[in-house]
Amino acid sequence: MHHLYSALGETRLQKLLTAGLLAFIASFMLLPTSKMVNNVFYALMALPALFALIGGHCRKLEISRVFWLWGLLMLWLIYVGIESGDAQFFKHILYVCLFMLAVGQLIAPKIFLDSDFTRSLFWSVLIYMGGSSIYYWIIGEYAFGEKVLWLPGRMTGPIYSSIWLSCCFALNLPSWIRQGAWKELIAGLLFTLFIAAFALQSRSGLVGLFVLSFMAIIYLASTHPQTRRFLSVGGLLMAGCALWAYSEIPQIHALVARGDSARFEIWAALMNEWRDCGLMQGCGMEHKSDVILTGGGGILHPHSIYLSLGVFAGLPALLTFCLLMSLTMYIAWKNRNPWGLYLLSGMIGLAFDGSFLVGNPDELWLLILLPAALIIHPGSRTPQTHTNT
Repeated sequence: MHHLYSALGETRLQKLLTAGLLAFIASFMLLPTSKMVNNVFYALMALPALFALIGGHCRKLEISRVFWLWGLLMLWLIYVGIESGDAQFFKHILYVCLFMLAVGQLIAPKIFLDSDFTRSLFWSVLIYMGGSSIYYWIIGEYAFGEKVLWLPGRMTGPIYSSIWLSCCFALNLPSWIRQGAWKELIAGLLFTLFIAAFALQSRSGLVGLFVLSFMAIIYLASTHPQTRRFLSVGGLLMAGCALWAYSEIPQIHALVARGDSARFEIWAALMNEWRDCGLMQGCGMEHKSDVILTGGGGILHPHSIYLSLGVFAGLPALLTFCLLMSLTMYIAWKNRNPWGLYLLSGMIGLAFDGSFLVGNPDELWLLILLPAALIIHPGSRTPQTHTNT
């Protein structure tokens, strides 16, 4: 207990905010409504960070260039919001700024870099999603093999849930490989595939999972030549299992049969609207597309975090965000920070299903803001890399 308490930080503020962040992450699984999760953020993170800012506790912080770049992005969004947003939008910008300040500067990041924590997070998320799916099948809420549309917690939809599970798997790849925990790695991969492909039946998380798994195979083959034969046999077995599953399991076949789910049509229509509005400023925060798709439905959201930024906030917002993600990934690679793989998996999945980055605390905070802030935290850097990057 004393070890856990000391891991929360040195100062009272650090302990409060670090514990608040742990509670915030857990609330997406334990609390059923967005209002409850929002209240956790307000009480345990936003207010302490705001008081720290007002009270002058931030004067001696080490502010990196990447952190200032986040400020530049927020300033641009404020400018766009003045032209086209409502008062709620500026409140959401404040929330994002306070979250980035708390996680990127004020917490104690050590606990989030501990492999025991990252493994616990992965298995907790997996048990939440897998256990909820099995429970719903047992009580008849969904028939066995039917897509589980709503999980019981705030992390409820299959798309973001599968991406989060993929991110948590990616987060643990380095420690599993480094420690030779092959049984745990394979078990985690198989359970993740089952939940994402069979229970949630979402392709967005699978894309990130496949990309990160391929990267891990390339890394192992190049750094551990003795594993190449094993990897070749394992790759052939997985390919064979995938072909069998596609031909024999209707749920897996349906994942491929759905095609692009009109995404290309949506993206083309929104790109045309963005061009008509003006590439630099976009269409504004209140933009609603009136395009009717071939299937008869309308466009609810852009299905891409990148296109969302461009359409609503213009090219400067999109380019600044892409630069931010590139610099953050570079910092993660330089420091061998596993949260870089978590962030990469989230960026891949949200390229096909993301919405706008700024809003009330939601799934994008876990998938993008959380890892990005942890990576740029000064305490997450290795000693030789304490520069002003």
